[in-house]
Amino acid sequence: MQLRLPRVHYAWIIIGLSVLLYLAGGSITQAFGVVILPLQDEYGWSQGSITLAYGISAIMSAVLSPVVGIATDRYGGRPVLFVGVACFFIGTAISALATDVWHIWLAYGVFLGVTQSCLNVALITTVTYWFREKLGLGVGLLQCAGGVGPAGTTLLIGILLAHYDWRVAFWSLGIGCGTAMTMIVFFFRSKPSDMGLDPLGGAWSGAVGQEFSRDIRILRDKVRAASIQSTSAFWKLVMVHYLGCLSHAIVIVYIVPIAVLAGVGAVAAAGVLSTLALVSGLTRFLTPVLADSLGARGTMAVMYVLQGLPVLMLYWTNDTWSFYVFAVIFGIGYGGEGSAFPIINRRYYGEGSLGRSFGWQLSGAMLGMATGGWVGGVLFGFFDDYLLTIALSVAASLTGAVVIMSMDRTDRVLILDWEDRLPEEARSGPLRSSAAN
Repeated sequence: MQLRLPRVHYAWIIIGLSVLLYLAGGSITQAFGVVILPLQDEYGWSQGSITLAYGISAIMSAVLSPVVGIATDRYGGRPVLFVGVACFFIGTAISALATDVWHIWLAYGVFLGVTQSCLNVALITTVTYWFREKLGLGVGLLQCAGGVGPAGTTLLIGILLAHYDWRVAFWSLGIGCGTAMTMIVFFFRSKPSDMGLDPLGGAWSGAVGQEFSRDIRILRDKVRAASIQSTSAFWKLVMVHYLGCLSHAIVIVYIVPIAVLAGVGAVAAAGVLSTLALVSGLTRFLTPVLADSLGARGTMAVMYVLQGLPVLMLYWTNDTWSFYVFAVIFGIGYGGEGSAFPIINRRYYGEGSLGRSFGWQLSGAMLGMATGGWVGGVLFGFFDDYLLTIALSVAASLTGAVVIMSMDRTDRVLILDWEDRLPEEARSGPLRSSAAN
């Protein structure tokens, strides 16, 4: 008797490839905190000037995310990912050759900012195309990599900087991780239709599974995006993304300097950042699953509270072990803060293209990262401590929780009538037939 192994749907292969992209270097900008002090010691640059690179990266990603979303909807995620990998090569190479602070602004700020935007938008958008069912599980696995990736990248950079100089560290990242990412993207596919497959869970219903000409598809995407952006929930999601990322950017960028200022060793401080990122992988996985089954809005609000309140611990945390306790507690809320956005978007806006919408929401997220990543250095320059910076992080998360609970319930699609704005020939079959009747 011949045993047959169950066939694995390619949607899970897409998840695996996306996870590898994050692990290979897609989260390098989130490990920025570990490079601040080495740069300051070697070149004498101020923290404000160094962290400006992080702010530029986030602003670049914010500006480009809507454009990347449009490109992903129109051309697919695979070409966008190739652009992101190319910018990764260039960004790490310029970092390795840096001799002035503006080189870091260009490398981290511009090129690695483009990489972050391309990967964040293209991967999340692509996953929504491949899953009609079990989207929460798929997104959870992908978001988990978003936590594990920075943990590994942070430790890797910290170890390389401890044993080698700045240039060797970034040449190693650029050549090793960049080559791996290029090979991974070759196996990536933007949509199930590219392989003659249906998404996991069966063919899309209605217009999503219907064939239209290229011009009609572009028109439909524009009108659908305009309908999504006309809802108050859309703009609240942008605001919530901004507040959540402002809050945790402060911790991500400044936890290493805060720990070192308290007397923690440099390698141990880098381990604190790695620990919170690693712990966040658990709730990055669990939050989309819980949001899919228990409700996205309430799940998100709880995670924002769990992200904000633990930051208060930094007012009295002084020992190495207590910083690691903070990292574990903070990592729980930090991991869940942004993981449910694909789920709540599907609940609010139904099946169909979401690249533009994710792009705008990630634009808000990146502006929050820019604000949080830069403001701590500026406040430290004025007051020589991080007291106000910590307070800002707490306030932003708790405000985000309030905004989330003011949003629409997720038990109905908010744009059921969006096709009414289309000309008759661009509408889906059922609408055309009903119009004829």
